[in-house]
This record gives sequence, structure tokens and C-alpha cells, in this order.
Amino acid sequence: MKDREENIKKVIVFFVLCFLSIITYLIYFNLYTADKIKYDSSNKRVIEEEKNTIRGMILDRYGEILAETDKKGERKYPFGSSFGNVTGYISYKFGKAGVEAFYNNILLGREQFLGDFVDVFGSLRQSVLGQKKKGDNVVLTIDSKLQNKIYNSFRNDKGAAVCINPKTGEILAMVSKPSINPNKIDENFNEYSNDNIGKPFLNRAIQEYYPPGSVFKIVTTAAALENIEGIDSYINNCNGILKVGDKIIKDYREEKHGKVDIKNAFKVSCNNTFAKLGLKLGYDVLKNEAEKFLFNKEIYIKDDFAKIKIKPALYEFNERDEFSVGISAIGQHEVKANPMTMALMTCAVANEGKIMQPYILDSIVNYKGNLKYKTKPEKLADAIDLKTAETIKNYMILTVKEGTAKKARNSIPIAAKTGTAENAIGKEAHSWFVAFAPANNPQIVIAVVVENAGAGSGRALDIAKEAISHYLNR
Repeated sequence: MKDREENIKKVIVFFVLCFLSIITYLIYFNLYTADKIKYDSSNKRVIEEEKNTIRGMILDRYGEILAETDKKGERKYPFGSSFGNVTGYISYKFGKAGVEAFYNNILLGREQFLGDFVDVFGSLRQSVLGQKKKGDNVVLTIDSKLQNKIYNSFRNDKGAAVCINPKTGEILAMVSKPSINPNKIDENFNEYSNDNIGKPFLNRAIQEYYPPGSVFKIVTTAAALENIEGIDSYINNCNGILKVGDKIIKDYREEKHGKVDIKNAFKVSCNNTFAKLGLKLGYDVLKNEAEKFLFNKEIYIKDDFAKIKIKPALYEFNERDEFSVGISAIGQHEVKANPMTMALMTCAVANEGKIMQPYILDSIVNYKGNLKYKTKPEKLADAIDLKTAETIKNYMILTVKEGTAKKARNSIPIAAKTGTAENAIGKEAHSWFVAFAPANNPQIVIAVVVENAGAGSGRALDIAKEAISHYLNR
């Protein structure tokens, strides 16, 4: 009898466990898997849904059309390649990328992704009348004229640029060169996939790594101001060459800057001074300061509907000998960044030490023109205090007035830092430039890198100067 009761208990336990397993699976499936399967681009129902939906438009901040569906049902991109890495593309052969992918559910009018903003009667009426469903329009923070201006300014050079409103985090431009033409994605996909033509699918603004060179001196300056006692009275005698062990760190053309304080060392971008400051600070302090500026951190272009990953800037390496630490303080060795991360670094100086969350989705508007969603600015990090930000801002203003960024001077007061970054042996150095303007009421931050432009070329400066003038003088 006892054995029988035990067996019954085991059977009951078995069925209870089976039942719980099924319930657990169903919960997991509905929470984590169902939507992936339901909206998988290879799902025939999804393809049919997309064919029966007039996909929403992608617009710039002023209502300029960046992507629309014509009467034949074909997707058109009026700006072509200049927006290729922003809008991305949609193709039944090759899938989706860029904004077309990140905001696909919105563009298709899948109302459950908009919470309370459900146009039930509009959708029902379209269904009853046999009309194609209409998706919602995605309005970006991008300024199409600024984006186009910067893209064309690169001419045949490779590189990238990012413009941000430092007070809000709105991305005003995000340029990568070379780029794809989304109008020709089906016919050119294989060609674009060929690395020999410069990786046009790669969004260099957020997905590539470059040594930041002297623009990293903003981080080293912040570390020195916050950690070296008596830094205001610090004087270095620069003879153009610094010997560290059996290696040397040179200034550009081995220029001797003589006796300079930190302000004037920043102005002339003195490698000798900043390498010595790096040695005074040490690896741990430099790393800690870099991390305040979001180095080594996971960061995203983010809103309530999408998280677009940014390759994080890196300040982390195993070789921590004096030469490695010294040269890292001038943005070389294993220090890595891209225009987005350098723009965010510069935003901290422009915005009283605060970095705002970068975002590209301004709003969502339905086909009737009714606002359904508006992104709200959020603070991402407190990088430095107000005093440090003001001091570095003044150094950057001086750099434009008297230093390495003199070519950037115009009627608009600009704060800036130039940079030259050595890379692979036998290749020309990259040209960097970060800036914000107007200097005392910043409305735009820009970070530009031009690949292999050569030391002292000023190519990044030229592109940034044109962009700032274009944006603020319209």
C-alpha cells in the first residue's frame, strides 16, 4: 500500500513539474521569443504585412524627407549616399539596416510598440475599406542640410563626423565616408561588401576605432587640473624631445616650445608637457579620468524604442611602463576612440561638465500629422565639475585665438582642440578636430576625423569650420 501511495505521489510530482515546465516555457516564449519569431524578416507573414503597409516616412528635424515609399511601393532616399549610414536601407533580398531597421515597428505602424497611442478606429477603417495600412513617420534630430554639407566637404577622403547639441544630446549630423547609396542597395550590395572599396557599410562615426591623438589632451588636462596640486603654477621646459627609457616622444617637427604652463602647453599642443603630466598622474589616475568621460563604458544612441550601440572609447592596456603611460597621455599607444565618443567628451566641456544622453529620434508622427511620441533629453553622466569645464573651455578658446586652431577663427567665437594621430607604420597620420560654438553659449559640438590626411594637414579643421559656419549662419 505504501509503495502504491509513493508511486502515485511520484506521478503527481512528475505531472506537476511537466505542467510548470510548460507554463515556464510559455511565459519565456511570450516575453522573449514570440516577437522575434513574429517579426522575423524571413517570416512569410511579415513579408506579406510589409507589402500591405505603406511604410512611414523618415524625416529630418525640419520635415525634409529622407526616406519615403512611392506610388509603386518602392522605397526612395532623396539624399542618397550622404544619409546611407543613417537611414540605412530596406531590401527583400538583404534585409534592413540603420533607422529602417531600428524603427521598423514604428514605420510599419505596429501600434503595440506605442503603448497608449493606438489609433484603433483608423486601423479598423483601413481594414474594412481594403486600404493599405499606413505606418507612422519617424522624425530624426538630424539637420539634413548640415549632414549634406559635411558629407560633401569630405570630398574623396575617408573619415567621419558627428555633431551634437550639447545641452540636449540631439544628434544633428552623423556622417561616415565612404557610404552606401540605399537607392541602389540590391544592385550594389556585393560591391559594397568588398573591403577594397573602403568598407562603405561601416558607420565610422560610431563603429570604428582610431587613436584620438592630441584631442585626448582634454582628458589629460582634466586629470591634471583635478589631481596635481599647484598645477596652475606648473612650468615645463620643452626641448621638443622627451626621452623615456630607451624610447623618445617627439613634438611635431621636434618644435621646442621652451617654458610653458599647462594653458600654453594646451594651446600649442605640446607633447613633451602632456607626456610628463601623464607620467606624474600615472596609469590609474588617467584611466579613472578617461572613464569619467565614458571611456571603457557601454554607451548607446538611445530612446524608448531603440538602443544603437556605440563602440566605446578605450583607455586600457597591459603595458604600463613609463613610455606607454606617457604616450597614452597624448592619445597614442592603445587609446582608441571614434567621432561619437570624442563628441561626447567635448560635450562635457561645452555643457558645464555634463554629458547628455545622445539620441537620434526626435518624434513619431502618424500619417495624419498627429504627434504620438517626443523624446525627452536625459543626462547621461557628470564627467567633470563646472570649474574644470570652464578652465578647459578657456584653453580651447585660446587655442583658436593664438594656438594650433588659428585657422578656425571667424566671426563666430569657437572653442577647439586639434589633433594628429599616428597609426599604422608607413601610413599618413589621421587628422582630428573637436570644437563647440558659440564658445560661451554652445549650440553645436563637432568631432571630425579624416583618415590618413597627414600631420599638420588641417583637413578635419576645415570640414568642422565649414560645418559650424553653415549651421550657425543660416
